[in-house]
Amino acid sequence: MLGKFATRFVGVLFSVLILTAIVIHFFFSNKLTTDLWIIVMPVILGIPILISVVMAKDDELSIH
Repeated sequence: MLGKFATRFVGVLFSVLILTAIVIHFFFSNKLTTDLWIIVMPVILGIPILISVVMAKDDELSIH
C-alpha cells in the first residue's frame, strides 16, 4: 500500500515541479529565477504532501 502512496506523491511532485518551472521560465525575468525557486520550494514540496495525504485511504496509511 505504501507503493500507491509513494507513486501518487511522486506523480504530484513532478507535476507541480513541471508547472512551476514553466511558470517561472515564461513569466519572470532571469534575474529573479533563483530567488523564486528558493521562495517557492516549500510550496512545491507542501502541495504534493497535502494532496497525497488527503487522497490516501485508511489501508494505505495502515490505520485500522
